[in-house]
Amino acid sequence: MYSFPKKERLCSYSRIHELFAKGDAFLIYPFSVRYMLEKDKDGKHRVMIVCPKRYQHLAVNRNLVKRRMREAYRLNSLSLKNALKTKNCNLDFSLSYISKDVLPYEQINNKICEILTVLENKLQ
Repeated sequence: MYSFPKKERLCSYSRIHELFAKGDAFLIYPFSVRYMLEKDKDGKHRVMIVCPKRYQHLAVNRNLVKRRMREAYRLNSLSLKNALKTKNCNLDFSLSYISKDVLPYEQINNKICEILTVLENKLQ
């Protein structure tokens, strides 16, 4: 139920390139979100979690932020999964952390919940 398996991760170079070339974007600070929605598909979704060196210079902090982002996504993604299945859409998106500060888990969790609700609203 609350899992984040390999098939939900966006790893393909061609899909990532297509996402950044053709996808849409929005910003909910401290995250920048790029997404690509495909209608009339089988309801799958893939996510890429990014914490660039440009904003977090220390690897320890980048890894901490990515762990917090993955955990928040894992716990809150169920409603998005169900919405994609009912609408028969595929969704590829990336979550990029663009803050120079390492935020606590509660704030990251709240922002990821906001992002997931915005993505659900984009389905309609």
